[in-house]
Order: sequence, then structure tokens, then C-alpha cells
Amino acid sequence: MTPRVRVSLLVAVAALAAAGTAVGVTLATRTDVKRHSSTPPPFAADPTAPPAVAADVREALRAWPSGTVRRLRILAAQHPESGLVRLELGLALAFSGARADAQAAWRTAKRAQPDSPSAVRADDLLHPKTPPGKPPFVPSFTRPVGRVEQLLAEGSAFQAALRPVSAERAFAEAARAAPGEAEARVAAAVGLYDKDHPERAFSRLGPLARRFPHAQTVRFHLGLLLIYLRQFPQARRELALAVAEGPRTRLGERARVLLGASLRR
Repeated sequence: MTPRVRVSLLVAVAALAAAGTAVGVTLATRTDVKRHSSTPPPFAADPTAPPAVAADVREALRAWPSGTVRRLRILAAQHPESGLVRLELGLALAFSGARADAQAAWRTAKRAQPDSPSAVRADDLLHPKTPPGKPPFVPSFTRPVGRVEQLLAEGSAFQAALRPVSAERAFAEAARAAPGEAEARVAAAVGLYDKDHPERAFSRLGPLARRFPHAQTVRFHLGLLLIYLRQFPQARRELALAVAEGPRTRLGERARVLLGASLRR
């Protein structure tokens, strides 16, 4: 395994272990690595995985490097709906130098169990140049009041738990309940964001800037999503507009933080 492969994958290990969040990692470009890494792949705990499946995955990882990939392939055949098994199979393949096969396993993890931390982590490994996870919806309120804000808070909690499909459903329900409110409409748009298809979110969010030209939540989230696309000049413009609508609000303060970070790029 080349030094570049080793460093890149160790970055993945650290990211997977940190606070249960998604992974940001650049995998090596070489696919002809002959030797296994001496470091075993990490186990990325996923609360949505049945305990028995998680235990089998751990057992397969403990066998590293002998038989781990084979055992995980067997588990993948036995549990085709498990995102965790596919994520770990991809990591084991990557640690073995089989980059193309690893990416195929991660794509399957994303399809097999999209409403899971494993799917989010697999998506990050497939898109190593983007920020980890999905762009979060940031409520303008601290404590929810009323049914719509409760739904928005629930969606945010699902996002924090790396449950994007559940978050999308909660946001969509909020938008149906309050179609004339900018915040609910923004949340529904943000919930549609997919790293393979970012246009799903932008096609909803862009028109909201025309309908609600002074809505801070629209400008803030446009700026945030543009950061995920690495469109920093346009992101700075949107974040500056968000700050102009109220620099001391909850979103205004966060916009200033993001604006300061993006200015350093």
C-alpha cells in the first residue's frame, strides 16, 4: 500500500470514529495496490443496523486481513438490505487496494438503506471533495412553537442522527402544513439535497429567493448549499445578503461564521 493510500484511508478512519459523523476522505487513485494494509478497517457504528448484523461485521473485521473481505461478501449476500455491511465491505476493499470494487459497494450501501448513517458515510466516501454529510437545515428558532416548528425541529434531529430520508419526510410535511411560510419551504428544499443530484434542492430553493427576496433563511441556506458545491464566490454573496437581513439573529450569526470561513478559501 502506497503512502498516499495509507494516509488517505487513515483520514477516513479518524473521520468515521469522530462523533459518529459522516466521512470526508480522498481515496487513492491507484487501483493496483497488491498488499493489504496492516491496519484493519474501522467499524462505523450504525444504530439502524440489527445488533446481530453489527456483531457479525465486527467479527469479520477482527479477522483482518485474512478472510475479512470474503466474510463481508457473505454477509452482504445474506443481508442485502444492510447499509452497514456494504459500507464495511467497501472499506475492506479499499484497504485491500480494490478502489473500484469499494466504490461499487458504497453505491450499493446508499441504495440499499438510504435512511441510515451508513448510507450517508458511503456517500461521503463517494464524494471526497465535498463537506461531510448533507447540508443541514438550520432553524431560525431556538425552541419550536406550534406544529410546523415541531416538524422542522424533528427534521433537524433526524439530520443530526444521519437519517436523511426521515428528515426529508418531516420537512415535506412541514411545507405541506405551511405552504406560504418561507422557512418550511426552505427546509423541504434542503431535505432534497443529494450529492449525486444537487439540482433537486436548488430547483426548489432558487425560486424561493424570488418569492421571498428578504427571507434570511433563503439566503442563508442558498449560501450553505453553494459551499457544498464549492461555489465560494456565489456562496459569499448569498451569505452576505443573509447577514444584511439581520446580523444578530441566529441565522445571521451563523452566516457570519460561514462567511468568514469561505473568505479564507
